[in-house]
This record gives sequence, structure tokens and C-alpha cells, in this order.
Amino acid sequence: MVGSGPQAAMQKRGTMEKIQAYFARYEEGANTFDPELMGSLYMSEFLAGDPNGVSCGRNDEKLRASIVQRKAFFEQIGFRRAQVLGVDATPLDDKYTMAKVHWQMTFEKEPGHPLDFRFFITYFLFDAGAGPKAAFWISHEDEQKVMRAAGLIPEPN
Repeated sequence: MVGSGPQAAMQKRGTMEKIQAYFARYEEGANTFDPELMGSLYMSEFLAGDPNGVSCGRNDEKLRASIVQRKAFFEQIGFRRAQVLGVDATPLDDKYTMAKVHWQMTFEKEPGHPLDFRFFITYFLFDAGAGPKAAFWISHEDEQKVMRAAGLIPEPN
């Protein structure tokens, strides 16, 4: 566990700096859709949750291909940028940190009419010493449902 006193304060500050740097890289990857950068942010296996349930993923070529596909899809619906608005991180012990991240994504399907979406994702990061990686995250909104409601994607048949 993270203790108290000057040494614990220094450890927590170092952890927070690593978490801020991690999410700066994550924001970069969310904007560039760089499969190698995004892959470097995840554990070899991970869990992803949303209002529809939980899925297991593997950090492999299939993941990297899905990032390339996501880029094409997002460009088609007018993606402009993703931005981290804030990170509220809580060290759970010396290896795990929980971080609730406030994101904003901007789309402009119709020129001159940008749409901003704000949402939260809670990440559970693991750091064995080489820097944090996502082991599990919970998207608190249903991305597809939000996009349909905004008219970015059609209703399913």
C-alpha cells in the first residue's frame, strides 16, 4: 500500500507524473491512431467494459488492425480531435493506479458545425517498473449510442 510521510509523498508525486505522461501519450495516440503507440499503452491482455458488459482483448496484430479501422471510420464521420480534459488518479498500491479521465472528442461531419462529446473512462493501470499500462478500463457511456443520438452514425437495421 501507499503509506504516509515524505517518502510516500515523493512516491505518489512520481506516480502522478508517470500517469500524466501516460495520458499525454494516450491523447497523442487517440489523435494519430498510431497502432504502435496505442499498443504500447496496453498490457498484453486487458479487459474493456462499457454499459453493455465486459470484453477481453489481446495486444496483438488484430488490435493494431482495429486501430487502423477505427481511424478510417472516425475520419468518415468527421473526427477532428480527442483531448484529455482532466485526470483524477488514485494509487491503489505500489503497482496499480485507478485513473478517472475526462475526455472530449470533437467531430465535424458538417463543415462549420463541430460537435463536442465529453465523457469519462476509468482506467486501471499496472506498472511493474517500466511505466504504466492499461489492464482494464470502463467506458461509462455507450459510444455507439451517443454517436447515433448525435446523428454521426445511422441506427442499426
